[in-house]
Amino acid sequence: MRNSVIFSIICVVVTLLQSCMPKTSVMPVAHGNPGDIIVVMSNENWQAEAGDSIRAIFSEFCPNLPYEQPIMDVHQIPYDKFVEINQLHRNIIFFERIAGQETGVVNVENDKYARNQVFVRITAANQTSFVKALCEKRDYLQKLFLTADRDRYINSFGKSRNEVAEKQLADTFNISITLPSLYRIDEFLENFSWISYETKKTTNGIFVYEYPLTDTTNLSVEQIIAMRNKVLQKNVPGGREGSYMTTETKFDYPSIETIMHNGTKTAVVHGMWKMHGDFMGGPFVSYSKIDEARQRVVCVEGFVYEPNAPVRDKIRNIEGIIYTYSLR
Repeated sequence: MRNSVIFSIICVVVTLLQSCMPKTSVMPVAHGNPGDIIVVMSNENWQAEAGDSIRAIFSEFCPNLPYEQPIMDVHQIPYDKFVEINQLHRNIIFFERIAGQETGVVNVENDKYARNQVFVRITAANQTSFVKALCEKRDYLQKLFLTADRDRYINSFGKSRNEVAEKQLADTFNISITLPSLYRIDEFLENFSWISYETKKTTNGIFVYEYPLTDTTNLSVEQIIAMRNKVLQKNVPGGREGSYMTTETKFDYPSIETIMHNGTKTAVVHGMWKMHGDFMGGPFVSYSKIDEARQRVVCVEGFVYEPNAPVRDKIRNIEGIIYTYSLR
């Protein structure tokens, strides 16, 4: 009897404590395919200059791809369709009319309806102000959504990693990199490593290699291509006798950008690879860093091979892996 009374008192106390605690809810995770943006505006505006301006910004063709693909895929919905399932999309642009607002304003709200979501609200009195605000932020918005997709890739890698391969690369090349568990080391030499993830249709590959730093090293696109071709001719043979991987420079010349990445000046090259003596090819991306302490250049690059298929998102996925690379 006494135990029953004590138990009843405990239950009452617990119930009272729970009623006093603030109610919390877990925010859902944003959904949607990489490279997708939902645009919320009226059908009338979508068919007019407002829609034209968005298509002009995000429907530009990506460079260094075997097939023409836009930078992002945009999908318009009217306001009455902006219900919960669409509110949880990963990338959203929302056009809000505010009468009397002389100039358009672009506001970014991260995680508005879901985690890992980018919500861009553009307020303007009319289409003209909307278009002006959008065009002024053209480069910023492109980079915003591309960076968000890259960071989502990186976040997903951390959930399942090949830590054995990561340590092997760290011990040999003195670098840090996050490798998804699906990737396996195919070849491991003193100054060259080949890591890949293959399916029936696709080959996703990563190369890690180094070469000596000299007085003439400048990390120009020409120099990076020359060293790349030399390394790959030696280490990446094709299926036909005498064939090997090299760089396409005649029909699609690689582009280069120099950035500060993980504390080191880095040359980022996007281009197309091909097989000398064969008919294979696809996109690649490389990150080259000068390691002054060890007097060397370290290059981590990735490539995709999937014939007769769009590969924009696959090469971006691989670039997400490479983006985790840093010198130790």
